[in-house]
Amino acid sequence: MKRPSILLSGLGGSLFPYLHDRIVGGFDPLYVDADASLRELYPDLEFHPAPLVLAPEYPDFIKRLIREKGVEWYVPLIDEEILIANEIVRDTQCRLVSPAVEFSRLCLNKLDLMQKLEEFGISTIRSWRGDRVPSSAEYPLFVKPIFGRGSRGVFKLERPGQYRAYLELYDYQPHELIVQEFIDGQEYTVGVLTNRGNDVMCISVRKVLSKKGVTVRAITENNPTLEETIASIQCELKPCGPYNIQLYVTPDGEVKIFEINPRFSTTLVMSYAGEIDELKLYTDHPDHYDGPIQRPRAGLGLRRSWQNNFL
Repeated sequence: MKRPSILLSGLGGSLFPYLHDRIVGGFDPLYVDADASLRELYPDLEFHPAPLVLAPEYPDFIKRLIREKGVEWYVPLIDEEILIANEIVRDTQCRLVSPAVEFSRLCLNKLDLMQKLEEFGISTIRSWRGDRVPSSAEYPLFVKPIFGRGSRGVFKLERPGQYRAYLELYDYQPHELIVQEFIDGQEYTVGVLTNRGNDVMCISVRKVLSKKGVTVRAITENNPTLEETIASIQCELKPCGPYNIQLYVTPDGEVKIFEINPRFSTTLVMSYAGEIDELKLYTDHPDHYDGPIQRPRAGLGLRRSWQNNFL
């Protein structure tokens, strides 16, 4: 039987090559990335060097690839690509593995997301636009771009003078930034897989033990408190696709969400290590799922390392 073709972006990320090895039996995967040198690193993969995601020619490049290769499923893994991807598939027969446009747009604006989470009583972190930080705000504070992927531009401010230095160093305008109260606690990264019908199919709670841009060490656990938070997100925000929640649980047990990524995260590999094929689960049940929520076994550990490649 012919395997469904699936297009994934961001081949240069830390999901690979592990994810490829786990999905290749059930899919015919194609990959795109702006780094053409990946062809030498992964000579056996079907890799197509792509323009930068925000380049004007990117949408036509992906549309042409979908048409020529008969791509059935498209998985955007780059934040800046997600809204563009929705436009790309509109004129094709390809189906997108991504949340609803409204949810994605909300999550990509970190300040709007904080306001909406507070409005629904899901999570509250005192947050201000960078040009509206009150003089009474107590340091330390966190600052980061309102729009921006991952941990880029994230900085802990110990005193007001550091904010001025941050603006000079990173060349941001204050209105482009979100400034937040400092949150202390245990960090978690939580993968949630839902379909277009907003049915929850998989929950993967990962306790972060070490992080350097991406999660380096983590361990899975079952956490009913965080699943209650997920239920609230499902009800109020209706993601209708895969997403990843980044949060802290404070010493008092409060859940503080500081980011939601409207896509699979790099810790998706932990679901696969736990024998859950999230991509197949989605493509088998894209519109309706009435089975049990799947969870990787608790106590599964991740320890990432780096490999030297000489090309």
